[in-house]
Amino acid sequence: MKKYLLLLIGILGLSALSAQETVVIYAINDPHGRINNFPRLKTLIETERSQNSNVFFVSAGDLFSGNPIVDYHPNKGYPMIDLLNDCGLDVSVIGNHEFDYGQNVLNARIDQAEFPFICDNVSEASGALADVNGYELITKDGFTIAFVGVVETGSPGLYPLTHPKKIEGLTFTEGLDSFQNYETLKTDTNADLLVALTHYGYYKDREILENFSFVDLVIGGHTNGEYGFAYQNGHMLMSGKYLEKVSKTTLTVTNNAITDFNFELIDLSDTSMAFDETMQSKVDTYNNQPEFYVVIGESEIDHSKTETGCLYTDALQSITGSDFVIQNMGGIRT
Repeated sequence: MKKYLLLLIGILGLSALSAQETVVIYAINDPHGRINNFPRLKTLIETERSQNSNVFFVSAGDLFSGNPIVDYHPNKGYPMIDLLNDCGLDVSVIGNHEFDYGQNVLNARIDQAEFPFICDNVSEASGALADVNGYELITKDGFTIAFVGVVETGSPGLYPLTHPKKIEGLTFTEGLDSFQNYETLKTDTNADLLVALTHYGYYKDREILENFSFVDLVIGGHTNGEYGFAYQNGHMLMSGKYLEKVSKTTLTVTNNAITDFNFELIDLSDTSMAFDETMQSKVDTYNNQPEFYVVIGESEIDHSKTETGCLYTDALQSITGSDFVIQNMGGIRT
């Protein structure tokens, strides 16, 4: 009897030592106010959640700036928050373009969000922005991921790429320096994984994995890449731009380490995909702004980004009567 009891204890102990979970993470980055694919995204995620309790949905930043329907809404940016709330977003890192509307507007959007924003490398803020944490613990069916967030600081003086007036009074630090403070976060919080949720760019994301072996996965934004692969002792991924695609990453996690990684990009522009009719109605209502669909001019040929920028800059000079006009090329998106 004792032998059987010892054998049972041994089997249970071995099972505990090799605890294995399957986790699914959906991720978007840099949607820049594009809303038309939200109805398909919602159905996709809801279907997955109906079949699997360990499903996370995250954003790697730059929710705003890039679509006049969102940018000139009476509550700037609100349609994105509204639709992401409906999709059950779990967490988003703050991107550089989150500051484009100014800190008061960002505070209002953070208050309306039913999900937390994170950003470790910003301080001296007021309002809701002051309550943004460097990390958040998100738990699904007993499985916990610690998400640590940082934003890029590519402007001179360690500032994000936004208008300087929009970030007056804020202090930013190099995002890479943030991670040295989180070496024991996983064990301290009993988290199963530590994920860097960054708006930092491809090369900076690589540096995180090169310097901090305790980071299991980097979910990134800012440079609009499309990839998912193993790198150093962890993995890294990015999911494109403009809500054209969403990534689905299926992880096998054994003893708090990723032992299998499967990455796929799903095209949200696929009209054969099922969609949520209620959300479609909401998107249609947001888009129903006739003033944005008035034709004010036509060209018989397509124009390059440079030609479009020159036309725009010449128009500004003509309308304002300025002696000269300076236009940042990053502001010419199409």
